[in-house]
Amino acid sequence: MLLLGIDISETQRIKKSMGSRRFLKEILGSEEYAQLEKRGFPAESVAASFSAKEAFSKAVGTGLGSFAFREVQLIREKSGRPRLKLCGKAAELARGFSFSVSATHSGGFAAAAVVGEECRSAFVPAENKIPELRRIIKERPKDSNKGTFGRLMCVCGSEGMAGAAVMSAGAALRCGTGLVDAALPRCIYPIVASRLAEPVFTILDTGHDGKLSEKSEALFLEALAKSTACLIGCGLGKSTAAREETAAVLAKSEVPLVIDADGINIIAENINILKTARAKVILTPHPGEMSRLLKVPVSLIQSDRKKYASDFSARHNVILVLKGAGTVVAAPDGRLYENTTGNPGMAKGGSGDVLAGMTASFAAQGADPFEAAAAAVYMHGLAGDMCAEKLSQSAMLPTDIIDMLPSVFSIIGR
Repeated sequence: MLLLGIDISETQRIKKSMGSRRFLKEILGSEEYAQLEKRGFPAESVAASFSAKEAFSKAVGTGLGSFAFREVQLIREKSGRPRLKLCGKAAELARGFSFSVSATHSGGFAAAAVVGEECRSAFVPAENKIPELRRIIKERPKDSNKGTFGRLMCVCGSEGMAGAAVMSAGAALRCGTGLVDAALPRCIYPIVASRLAEPVFTILDTGHDGKLSEKSEALFLEALAKSTACLIGCGLGKSTAAREETAAVLAKSEVPLVIDADGINIIAENINILKTARAKVILTPHPGEMSRLLKVPVSLIQSDRKKYASDFSARHNVILVLKGAGTVVAAPDGRLYENTTGNPGMAKGGSGDVLAGMTASFAAQGADPFEAAAAAVYMHGLAGDMCAEKLSQSAMLPTDIIDMLPSVFSIIGR
């Protein structure tokens, strides 16, 4: 189902009302106002914004009185492409639909057309990030093949922790990776292979000294060289081989690295090992792991999560994903994202493995590492919210989050 709204405004009429900044602040949202202020409030652009608000009201069939003008903003991207940003009652009216906008002005008139496309699921979060996700997660070309969507090396799992390998690799597969290579100890290969048919496997053996055998080390480095991203740490343990593998991916990988769980714990013992990294690194600690990285109490980190995440990111030149309620994603260049999706039902062992697999999947497919992490965090929480709605917070499982990902991708249209 499609919704369509079209409006034409007379530029001169809008210009007459612009004598007062009060009028502009009444009709323009804060971001919209700031953009137009930088350009000196050109009347034709203000009129285009006004037309977009009218067109949206016609698309949803309510008229302007059902929401505040400021709740519908016509935002101009750096590329010049317009998009609608909705909040408040306007966002509520938009639930179940994803809206796009086109605006133009000519000959004393401005016009806007707003199109609403029904989502395949009626579940849309209050903060609608669908346009951004559609930009980050590219469409799949008709002439594509598995190589088009990256090759992810998943170095996860150990004896007693096979589930971490299953969930991280399973989540990566569900997020569209072209090929997932699960590099894991021989002892857990039968377990993981019985749960996942899709990955290829790099099976690793160790010698009496606990180190990778010469053959396994060669296989490990060969798999790493073929990959477009690498995930290490989920259920990895802290064995001699695990330490060897962590050091190797940091020193030798030329593709983005996602480091989770025991990978983080190994790094925490010698934080300077991060200096050996040749590629962009994404660390995904929960507060306890962050405490080990920083050598400060969890309570202190939780008192100012954004500050600690940002400071660590800048100091060590990594993308930092500080998990928990309101997960924070920080980049060395100052970008910061605080997540709004998710619920307490996700506070179960395995949820982090799912998030790590999702993040690594998007990085393997070529997304900017910060955007890969932010998109994964948002979609992980959204899938969790949908699970809670369907299964309850108490009964939902991390594997249910993976099973819900197809519905999330349907909402996004990817």
